[in-house]
Amino acid sequence: MLAGDSSGSAAQALRALYSAPEHALELTAVSSVTTLIPTLIVVDPEIILLDLAVCYPHLKETFRRVRRAAPHVPLIVLADETQKEDAKLTLDEGALDYVLREYINGATLSRVLRSALERNTVEGLADLLRDPVTGLYTREGMLTLGSNTMDIARRSRGSMALFCVLVQNFHALREAEGHTAADHALQDVTAALTACFRRSDILARIGEAHFAALAVDSTVEGAAIVRQRLERRLDAVAKQRDSYVPLRLVTNGGMWTCSDERMTFAEFLDIVEAGLRVDEALTQVRA
Repeated sequence: MLAGDSSGSAAQALRALYSAPEHALELTAVSSVTTLIPTLIVVDPEIILLDLAVCYPHLKETFRRVRRAAPHVPLIVLADETQKEDAKLTLDEGALDYVLREYINGATLSRVLRSALERNTVEGLADLLRDPVTGLYTREGMLTLGSNTMDIARRSRGSMALFCVLVQNFHALREAEGHTAADHALQDVTAALTACFRRSDILARIGEAHFAALAVDSTVEGAAIVRQRLERRLDAVAKQRDSYVPLRLVTNGGMWTCSDERMTFAEFLDIVEAGLRVDEALTQVRA
């Protein structure tokens, strides 16, 4: 589905890229967000291409309306060169990618659309790998989505930040207060993670008391801010719990960039997760 594109350049490039008889393109074009949102219910598109021009003057509010209307549909933003900074901001709000109108061509659209379709397919498979207690992905789900996201980031010369969290005294909590209280503790940690990360990021419960969060398209500076926010949230969770056994939470983080050409996502996860075990050992020694 294409929303906006007053110049017609995106529609023209799409039709050239998916020309008959080799390809069958079903393109639904609307001129405004007011028309787009009700049309989403009828059409159920695989991908949304949203012209940033139709989101002004209330860019963030309008973009969020579109995301809420179709939260599981990959969304790609079209923008002019003068709107590039605004286009970057939409990535934090859940856009999968953006394309500048001045550089629209078959190769560019092919790349971003392939990435969107790949992610949509892989996410559909990973939805089968959900943890029943927290609703987050399992370890297998994180490995599936993380590997796919790393492949996309490698092609687009991007970077990612990965954070791991461990409930150090989970077993003691479960023994003292029972399985229900232990599950509630896991759900409290899940709520803290959900509040800290974007909907486009990937959250998982990767072990009995282990969590992971993959921040897509993150910078070193952005990752540092996210880690501070995460640690504050987790500290608040530990302090606010009404329990005889206080939660002891440990976090660790790491960055991956496209220069790490040989590293797999499984190796990246192992490295960051290993930092939790080091912190846990140090805590036990101090105790």
